[in-house]
Amino acid sequence: MSRLVLLAALFALSGCEVADLLTDPSSDPTTSTSGEAWTEMLVAVNAARAEGRSCGDTWKDAVQPLAWDGALHRAARHHSRDMASTGRFSHTGSDGSRVGDRASRAGYAWRSVGENLALMDVPVRSVVDALLQSPAHCSAIMDPTFTELGAARESNYWTQVFGRPR
Repeated sequence: MSRLVLLAALFALSGCEVADLLTDPSSDPTTSTSGEAWTEMLVAVNAARAEGRSCGDTWKDAVQPLAWDGALHRAARHHSRDMASTGRFSHTGSDGSRVGDRASRAGYAWRSVGENLALMDVPVRSVVDALLQSPAHCSAIMDPTFTELGAARESNYWTQVFGRPR
């Protein structure tokens, strides 16, 4: 069985200025060879959101599906790469950035944003299943505030970034 490490933290933030747009066309899931994996991530997350569930001791009703967002994908990809290159598993980037900072730098004008992280060597569906077992991660997946998703993996470092645009 794979070793599973999850950081049970969710950052629900509000307000931020839009910073410079990150431009990395290879991170667009519609043109990237990893597009199929990101479609699978979106399908798995939306399947979870379609059913009510317990996130720890808290019941979460079914919520609307998320749409894929390229800017959130770029923010997730940047953070997964940063964690893999530094060996740091944290919601804080090596440059001190938080999820809101990274989403803004990727060009996402957000009202709210959140992040799930996982450190594991398993397929997409197994990552989502594992995140749903953690109350904080499950709560992020089931949060009705969020309307969009971007996700990425570098090595065994997975990042999901949830957002709601302004």
